[in-house]
Amino acid sequence: MTRRLAHALPSPRRSAQPKRAAPRPPRAAARRAALARLATVVGLAALVAGGCTCSKGQDVENSRSAAKIERVASQTILSDEVLWALGDEVRPRVVALSPLVDDPRYSTIVERWPAAIPRLAGSSEALLARAPQLVIIASFTAPETRAFLDAHGVETLSLDAFRGFDDLWRHTRAIAAAVDAEAAGERLIAAQQAELAALEAAVADGPRPAALSWGEGFVAGADTTFDGVARYAGLDNLAARRGITGHAPLTAEALVALDPQVIVIGCEPPRCAEAEAEFAARPGIAATRAAREHGIFAVPAALLASTGAGMIDAARTLGERRAALLAEAPRP
Repeated sequence: MTRRLAHALPSPRRSAQPKRAAPRPPRAAARRAALARLATVVGLAALVAGGCTCSKGQDVENSRSAAKIERVASQTILSDEVLWALGDEVRPRVVALSPLVDDPRYSTIVERWPAAIPRLAGSSEALLARAPQLVIIASFTAPETRAFLDAHGVETLSLDAFRGFDDLWRHTRAIAAAVDAEAAGERLIAAQQAELAALEAAVADGPRPAALSWGEGFVAGADTTFDGVARYAGLDNLAARRGITGHAPLTAEALVALDPQVIVIGCEPPRCAEAEAEFAARPGIAATRAAREHGIFAVPAALLASTGAGMIDAARTLGERRAALLAEAPRP
C-alpha cells in the first residue's frame, strides 16, 4: 500500500546556493538555472493544488488503524529535523536519513543524528535493504524515486507546500501522527509557538524597516517563509507590500531602484561578515541606503532556506540585527 498525505499548497522557499566558478550563462538561462536550484532545495516545483491524495485504496483515516510504524526512512531535510525533534521515543525507529542531513549549506541539524544511521537516496537498493515501513518524501521528490518506491510497495508520506510556519506545523502533525507520536508533536509545536510569541513581543514597538530578501536574482514576496520570518523579526517585507507573491525574478538594477533600508542575503558561516562587506561594495548596491547605513544583513543560508525550526533562528537573528540598526539610527 502507498499512502500520500499532501498539504495545501501555495509557494515554497528559496535557498541561497553557493556561487559557481563556471562562466556566467546568458541572463535568461541563468535565471532558469537559479530557479531550478531553488526547486531542488525547497520544493519550488510544488505548485499544484494540495489536499489529501490517496492511492491503492488506502486513505489517511484508514491508515490510522494500521500497525505502528517501527521503521521509518526520511528523504527530506525537514523530516530529518522533525523526527529528531520528536525525541527519544521516535529516534530509534529511524532507519535512514536524507543525503543532505549533514550538509551545512541546507541543514540545521548537522551531525546530530548518529553516523551509524545511513544517509541514503530514495531510489537506492540500499534503502530497500533497510526495510522501511514508511518513507517520508516531498512534492519535489523526483518522479523516478516515487516510481521506484511504488514499484516495491513501500508506503510513503508526501509533504507538500513550504510557505511558512503554518505549513511547518501541519507537516509536524502529519509526521508525528504517522509515527504515533502526536503528543510529542504538539509539545514541539507549542514550544515553537512560545518562542515566536516572545520574538513578536520584542518587536511590537518601534518602526519596521522595509526589507527585501534577495538572492540568485529572486526576491521573496508574500506566501514565502521569509514573509513569516520578517514579521517576527520586526521587518516590513517590501516585496509582499508591493504585491509580489511567492518568489519572483528581480534584477540587481531593480533592487537598487527599490532602495530598501534592509537587504537580506544568504551566507556560509564563518564568512557572513565578509559576505556583507562584499555585497555592500558591489557597483550600484554601494549607493543604496542599506549599504550606506549597515542594512545588509547576511544570514546563514541553512536558516534562510529552512522550512523548519531554522525559520525561528532566522527571525531571531534578523530581529537582533534590526534592533542594532535602529539603535544606530540618528535621533530626530
